[in-house]
Amino acid sequence: MHWQPFRGTAPTTMTLYSASFPDVSDNWPMKDEVTRELNAVDRALKADPQLMPPVIEKNASGEKRIKCQHQWSEKAFATRPAVVAWRTRLVPTALALYAIQNPLDEHLPDGTRMDSRSRQWFIHANDAIGIRSRAKVLSVLAEQYLHNDIDNVWVSLASGAAVPVLEALRGAHLDGQKVHLTLVDYDPVSLRWAEKMAAAEGLSVGEQVTILQRDLKESLIHSDKLIQELGEGKVELVDALGIFEYFNDTDAVIFLKHVLRLIKPGGALIISNMLTSSPQIDFALRCIGWTPIFPRTLQQLQDIHLAAGIPAENVTVIVPKDGVYAVMEVRVGQAVQA
Repeated sequence: MHWQPFRGTAPTTMTLYSASFPDVSDNWPMKDEVTRELNAVDRALKADPQLMPPVIEKNASGEKRIKCQHQWSEKAFATRPAVVAWRTRLVPTALALYAIQNPLDEHLPDGTRMDSRSRQWFIHANDAIGIRSRAKVLSVLAEQYLHNDIDNVWVSLASGAAVPVLEALRGAHLDGQKVHLTLVDYDPVSLRWAEKMAAAEGLSVGEQVTILQRDLKESLIHSDKLIQELGEGKVELVDALGIFEYFNDTDAVIFLKHVLRLIKPGGALIISNMLTSSPQIDFALRCIGWTPIFPRTLQQLQDIHLAAGIPAENVTVIVPKDGVYAVMEVRVGQAVQA
């Protein structure tokens, strides 16, 4: 079992565990030095809440460039060309996460060569570790719902390049003929990457994999079009590992209510949200300048679940030791009020 007792402040009715997983950062050189460097930047930003994140502008020829708004961003990008390319060309698409999920690759998805100083950050930044650890939580949880003795239907919302999903399927040792995977994302480039990676795993589009380019706000929050398209109560597992924190509280409640309608009794929804207590949150949001999100406390996350009609006993929350994300397993049974 990967779960351990959680040590920290949390709602008394929340089922909550910590988790520890091996990571590429564990034995990669310069871990302590890079961690100290990033922690120092994070502390400096916390001490001055007025410092704003960098912005991306286009010059006269249409080329994207970073405009830094304080010295910490200037220093961050000055000697890390791959980080510059990543921030200007890939953020906030799912291909930006691909670089974090695969930091040992020699090139970014756009072809930029990985330099050593950039790689150190992609490996050792706490948020990068958190991206990888939440994927490992997904892998552990997915094994509970997918089995070779049934036809498994998995829907991945905001799937991006589907790296965590495909890693989870590989780890579960499932017969490819027993899995049907639906990947839903707004970004066609990320979906093309997902199709290529699925093919590398022996999964063919049109048979084991369905690709849907959809706007989740339009089809799952402002309407239930995606529910009508996919059908109610036909899915063992839904994951939305990287999208929940982009919704405000009202939209998050609607999202949960709608998504639960997809899932069979006995199935589950797995989502994640960055925590307000994430150790290097200011570095990520105001030095690097990730797209604005809604980090939340554990109490705020439970409040959203309860507002969606989900009893506290139907939710288990896993917080990996890096402290970046809360990963939530929402089990669907007779008690869930969809």
